[in-house]
Amino acid sequence: MAEVVDDAAILAEFDLGKKKKKKKKVKAEEAGDGAAAAVAGKDGGRAYANYSYDELLQRVADFIHAKNPERDGKKRTTMKPPVLMRIGTKKTLWANFQDECRDMRRNPEHVYAFFMAELGTEGSIDGNQRLVIRGKYVPKYIESLLRKYIVEYVTCKMCRSPNTELTKDSVSRLYFMRCEDCGSSRSVAPIRAGFHAQTRADRRAARK
Repeated sequence: MAEVVDDAAILAEFDLGKKKKKKKKVKAEEAGDGAAAAVAGKDGGRAYANYSYDELLQRVADFIHAKNPERDGKKRTTMKPPVLMRIGTKKTLWANFQDECRDMRRNPEHVYAFFMAELGTEGSIDGNQRLVIRGKYVPKYIESLLRKYIVEYVTCKMCRSPNTELTKDSVSRLYFMRCEDCGSSRSVAPIRAGFHAQTRADRRAARK
């Protein structure tokens, strides 16, 4: 007599769908140590990764490091304060002017033009690359103008990096600053004369 085969029992024994669900559950439990757990979605079986906030931050940090390995351990650029000395009673000598320009990687002529415009006076660069300014000035005031120059003509507006290059366009005669860290570029403001308090000599010259 032929044995009757129970189709329902066979299907229950070889139900692949149930086995798949069991495997996915086991994998999710194995990945429960904080790593990304693959969870099956309902739209065509697509898998999604669940990350904690700390894991996402670490992934971003790893990505930045992979793209910019040279930024790790970068030291902050420091500037020495201006060293001023009095020449007679009417002139001021900026002794480390050349060092300041070298630290900023800027042409001394451009820095000179900025300070003469801001101070509203005249000056010259001597044989030792020191700046001689007509008038009496204190280091604190010159330092404030130096900070203003750094903000406008040295520091990148996007990433705040001082690692920038200033070039002059031969056609438009405008200056453009390009950041060597983030690659951004922008035009800088032209040098204009700042506020200059009227002195006795200015009033005397105006009367003439």
